[in-house]
Amino acid sequence: MSAAQLPPVTWRWHRWDQLDRDQLYAILKARVDIFVVEQECPYPEIDGKDPAAWHLLGYDGHPGDGVLLAYARLFAPGDYYAEPAVGRVLTTPAARGRGVGRLLMAECHRFSEASFGTPAVRLNGQGYLKAFYESLGYAAVMGPYDEDGIPHYEMLRSAP
Repeated sequence: MSAAQLPPVTWRWHRWDQLDRDQLYAILKARVDIFVVEQECPYPEIDGKDPAAWHLLGYDGHPGDGVLLAYARLFAPGDYYAEPAVGRVLTTPAARGRGVGRLLMAECHRFSEASFGTPAVRLNGQGYLKAFYESLGYAAVMGPYDEDGIPHYEMLRSAP
C-alpha cells in the first residue's frame, strides 16, 4: 500500500476508564508486538502508569471497524515530568514509512498544548529515533542511557 493508498487516520483520545475491552486489547497487543517481540526486549510493558495517562489511538478508518495504526500515551504536567510527557509512541508495521508517526506526534502536540497550555513536551526516545524527534523540535537533555538494553535519550520540546 503506497502513501496515497493509506486511508486517512482517525484520531481518538481516551482516558483509562473510557477505553473499552477491544481498544485496550489492541493497545496492549500493539505495544507488546512492537516493544517486546519485534525489538526483542523482555521488559515490564504493563507498568502501572496507564491509568494516569491519556491514550491516543490512530485508526485507518472509523474506530470500531478500523485497524489500529498508531498509538501514544500522554501524561499531564506533574504526572511523569514537570512538563506534559509522551510515551509508548508506536506505529504498526502497516503504517510505517507513510508519515503516520509525524501525524501522531503532531496530534500529541496539539492536544497537549490545548489541554495543558504549554508547547513543552518531554519524552524518553529510543536512540535510533533521535533524529526523528529532533526534526519535530526536540533536543536531547540527557543521554544516551540504557533502558532495558536499548539506548535512549531524554528529550524536551520547549517551543514549536
